[in-house]
Amino acid sequence: MAISIARYNFFISLELLKTLVAKGVKYFVLCPGSRSGPLALAAASLSKRKELTLITSIDERSASFLALGISAASGQVSCVITTSGSAVANLLPAAVEADRSCHPLLFLTADRPLRLKECGANQAVNQQDFLRSVCRHFDESPKEGIHLISRARLTSLIGKSFEMASEIPGPVHINLAYEEPLHPCEIDQKTVLEGWFPEGFLKEKITSDEIENVKNFQSLKLPKLDPFSLGIIIIGPWRGKAKQLFSFRDALKKWQELTGWPIIADPLSGVENDQEGLINHWDLLFSTGLFEEIKEIQVLRLGPISPSKELQTWLKKPGKVQLLITEGDYRNLDPIGGSTQFSAGFSDWVDKMVEVIPQKPAIDQKIISQKLTKKLIKYDLIIHNLLDKRLFKDGLITEPALARLLPRLLPTSIPVMLASSSPIRDWLSYSGEGAFLRRCFGFRGASGIDGTLSIGMGLSIVMGRMVLITGDLALLHDTNGWLFSKDKNTSLIVIMIDNGGGGIFNQLNIDRIQEGDFEEIFLMPQQVCHLTLVKAYGLKYKQVACLNDLEQAIEWSFSLSTNVLIRVCTNSFEDHTLRVSLSDDLKKTLSENLSNFE
Repeated sequence: MAISIARYNFFISLELLKTLVAKGVKYFVLCPGSRSGPLALAAASLSKRKELTLITSIDERSASFLALGISAASGQVSCVITTSGSAVANLLPAAVEADRSCHPLLFLTADRPLRLKECGANQAVNQQDFLRSVCRHFDESPKEGIHLISRARLTSLIGKSFEMASEIPGPVHINLAYEEPLHPCEIDQKTVLEGWFPEGFLKEKITSDEIENVKNFQSLKLPKLDPFSLGIIIIGPWRGKAKQLFSFRDALKKWQELTGWPIIADPLSGVENDQEGLINHWDLLFSTGLFEEIKEIQVLRLGPISPSKELQTWLKKPGKVQLLITEGDYRNLDPIGGSTQFSAGFSDWVDKMVEVIPQKPAIDQKIISQKLTKKLIKYDLIIHNLLDKRLFKDGLITEPALARLLPRLLPTSIPVMLASSSPIRDWLSYSGEGAFLRRCFGFRGASGIDGTLSIGMGLSIVMGRMVLITGDLALLHDTNGWLFSKDKNTSLIVIMIDNGGGGIFNQLNIDRIQEGDFEEIFLMPQQVCHLTLVKAYGLKYKQVACLNDLEQAIEWSFSLSTNVLIRVCTNSFEDHTLRVSLSDDLKKTLSENLSNFE
């Protein structure tokens, strides 16, 4: 009797997932669908046997962002399984972010077989092309159906795809055609789960040529900087593998100790607060114009550029020798231009530089850099005192005050995720030393607000208790992320800054609008009550009216083990005025107390 296609479909799906599990994939996020039924059955079987962790989601867009959060926290490949059609299109936003922020993500999408393509068949679209432009790699099963795949081809497909997602972390897409009948009967499922193999499947010999290496890193000429001349270190968001962060930090300590150079670092850089030479309020220092006095300097840039416009403007001016080092990302990451890029990693560069540095000159040649660092630290302390005095004096909740106070109230062991838009920008400017007291996550690859809550849930699944700081529109945009609260492994405290819409647009330099309404076309305030909404999901919440109540609300949130919402209300127009006023005060105070750079 002929063996049904449905049994083959289930068997191959099970083998595929088993192979991924054997390679280290632990988390699978499953979305509903008929065409992906064999994959769903296989994932459920392996989940029941505790061989993988299965999370379900009704929304492919939220599912992919959840997986992105899991990958960001774990540093490992996570997998999303979807059905065909528009389900695949919903994966694109997360794929874009995974590509730009360098996180390993694998998409398994079920598809129609070739006979149903380009003939008007329902839900048969060119989904094989949807993600191709942003993925590290694309592969697919035989177009006629996955049941026709050989053991060697299956091994090659999974091996190369996994390596491509892992080596230079990013998204990979595998498109799997399933011929009907799709769903195996109970007897077929039982037969396969008891160890049935198609005749000849295990007898196939797999040669090493069938599993290709991903990428041979190009041989790079070592670009050099003079460690004993004036320089500065600028560190952007961390874009390397999770396990490389420790060696990165060690290399940073070694290079700073050698040079005495000051360090300015993005809150997402992974730099620790005890790092010597760290300047906490550098963004505000740039806004005062004090750096304009530095005409000639070496600039060591690590990772992508931070979003500070003042920093970018300063880097564009002549007189700077710039070296940009990335962690294995060979794409051009220099929107400023004018830098030499070395892509084999900072730790590797430092080790090689130490080997080729000539005999250390007299110590007084290093004094210029040390003097610059000490002066910046002195400026830093003045800004620290001014911000504390201005932002906390009346207990009013403002976005700058929140960015300054929250790092002090939260336990240092608790990671924080900062949503794109205002939260990450204010954290950069106003949090000071608090920015580096804990690991901060943010997703500045594409810098969108899409998937904010789902990403936070994914981070929490791996990291446990953590905090998400987000705006009201970003939270509303990803409402389906609350559905992951059914997973008992999530423990997310969401601090929502409700400024009545897209408050960041109040900071745009836009003259009066000739025709149209600014609020309607930019701020877009919504009539949704987030407290009522979160209550509908069965979750608890608290409203905070002033800064003095914030500490109590945070203590309350940590007394619970579930996902909770803390809502704080701000006025975006008044906050913009406050930011401008603070900048003016800083310029005046620094000019009164300190001389220019020497």
